[in-house]
Amino acid sequence: MSKLLPVFIFSLIMAYISDKRAHIDFNKFGDKIYRHKEKIFFFLMAVVAAVFVGLRTSYNDTATYRYSYELMSTGMGNILNLDLSLGSNPGFNILNTILKTIGFSTQDFLMIYAVVTVGINFWFVRKYSDNIWLSVFLFFTMGCYTFTMAAIKQCVAVAFCLIGIDRLLREKKISFVFWILLASTFHPYSLMYLIAPFLMFKPWTNKTYILLAVFGLIGLGIQPLLGTVVDITTMLGEEYDAATFTGEGINIFRLAVVWVPVIVSFFVRKYLREANTKKDNLILNLTILNAEIMFIGLFGTANYFGRLANYFLIFQALCLPHLFNGFTTGSKKIITFLCVFCFLLYFYYANVINQYFDNGFYSISFLSYIRGVVGSI
Repeated sequence: MSKLLPVFIFSLIMAYISDKRAHIDFNKFGDKIYRHKEKIFFFLMAVVAAVFVGLRTSYNDTATYRYSYELMSTGMGNILNLDLSLGSNPGFNILNTILKTIGFSTQDFLMIYAVVTVGINFWFVRKYSDNIWLSVFLFFTMGCYTFTMAAIKQCVAVAFCLIGIDRLLREKKISFVFWILLASTFHPYSLMYLIAPFLMFKPWTNKTYILLAVFGLIGLGIQPLLGTVVDITTMLGEEYDAATFTGEGINIFRLAVVWVPVIVSFFVRKYLREANTKKDNLILNLTILNAEIMFIGLFGTANYFGRLANYFLIFQALCLPHLFNGFTTGSKKIITFLCVFCFLLYFYYANVINQYFDNGFYSISFLSYIRGVVGSI
């Protein structure tokens, strides 16, 4: 984890300074409200975090993406020869053809997507978090950051969906639909976000319990439903078979982590009902949706549903800090300390014990990258 630790520590320091330099106020519930958010230190953090991702040469499926990009043909005319069906990710292929034709190298390709995905993720965190430092901490420890180093198509799609959610919260519904549809051209499962307008209801009402019950039943009955699931994925253009949905279930520690905000929200449900806003309701309900999809993955379907749940993972990092506002000042400090301690343990487990990060991550230096850029001009 020595490769990941420096950017993690640097990001936490920058987020802490940014948080301290912000102008804050308090609402009638005693919750912190940002009146003015600091930009420079947060921007510096985002740049360093994005560049670190963009400098990688190997991690998870990065080699596959590099190879595919290197094989792409140049020339704008090749766009007409691309498969433009939804399941073929036409937006991703068109953009890559344009990048390759312009002359961007394979490393440039990775850097551009890193800047887009990490940049938009941090922009969203900064805009909607009740506690920027804690949200950045959770963004790293829950795996949101390392996820941006893999599954490029999905990560770009999620980034576009976050812009869509921002538009929805600003009541720009046409713009919301546009961004979700654009995201679907990079990864078709982005269409799941179209459910977002229906998830702004108050938490822990009958709708919440119905949602939990439905996903619980799906989890328990997923094996008999495999044929239907395969048909749905085929309809979206993704070629999976029943074997994709079998095998080991979701790691129990990973499952426990994503259910923490859901459980905490139950204990502060009275506060949530009184202080509810569309933003907070939507973030909590998308957090619950993330946990429910992950729950389905417990029943031998980790390969598919674990990755599907990552569409909504970032909302966990936004939800938990807000939930802590439901506790008294003294309790809040204790709970925050326990949260930091426990998620640090999970961070260590995920990147050292379960899957050693340093063994899979390789990168070039920033100086080498700059030399490559200058040399190509």
